[in-house]
Amino acid sequence: MHALIDSGRGFAFGEAIYPAGGVYGPLKDRYLTLLIIHEGKARVVCDDEEIALGPRSCGFFRNAQHLFMEYAEGRNTRVSWCEGHAGEISEPVAMRLRTLTPRIALSPRVEALQRLGVELGAGSSSNLNALRNALGESIFLAYFHEAQMSEQERLTPRSVLRARFYIDENYEKEITVERLAALVGVTPQHLVSSFRKHVGITPVRYLWQVRANRGHFLLLQSGLAISDIAYQCGYKNPFHFSRQISEQFGMSPREVRANKGYRLASDIAEGAADVAYGMLLPDTDTILTK
Repeated sequence: MHALIDSGRGFAFGEAIYPAGGVYGPLKDRYLTLLIIHEGKARVVCDDEEIALGPRSCGFFRNAQHLFMEYAEGRNTRVSWCEGHAGEISEPVAMRLRTLTPRIALSPRVEALQRLGVELGAGSSSNLNALRNALGESIFLAYFHEAQMSEQERLTPRSVLRARFYIDENYEKEITVERLAALVGVTPQHLVSSFRKHVGITPVRYLWQVRANRGHFLLLQSGLAISDIAYQCGYKNPFHFSRQISEQFGMSPREVRANKGYRLASDIAEGAADVAYGMLLPDTDTILTK
């Protein structure tokens, strides 16, 4: 991020409502802008490129000459943004930015960070500015992450996307590779190979990950008995559920619930030694200790 912005000038957050449309700009300075359309539509002109943004979308813009936003006339548009002054970047970094998709669907992660930034207001103090800048960096990094994930999904075969979606929505059911393959129209061998290539694990292992994650969530967020959670998540018995939770989260279901999911620090969990060595000053017998 430090290669993209003028770190001495920091980030700013804002929001606005255009009840019947409107325009903003053109801005003549160089900006790094994340524009979020919560409701309505926008047309953004960044230098010589024009991008359309619809509701529940966000766009990334780094202008060299001018930046202009036009909001659809005759309709309510609610927008928010995070911006910083663009810094000097190398050509390799510029090339990577040019390959980045200029718009993605608004994700809960980006929306939550934006809300926190707006809620800080326009006040200024050392701590407040540091927090605002940390949120600014975080929201741009979140956008880059979401954009990369969107690109990976675009390159993922439809059969893999459909199989993964089916698992996400039906994890509590009896699911086999053969049934999944039949549902998405490929052979079991092809599905396993393609799923491993694009998701990183086999469909069966992905299924057990989804079940364990859902079980972990219910342990923390519900008062259901552990056995009920196990059966709701597709486990045949509580013992299998307990073993998987322990393997994936390092705690038994009872420990997860008792500790609210908090993992003990290594020095407590493992009784690790923590030794601060003394330092012998030159030409003296004095020892400094931490």
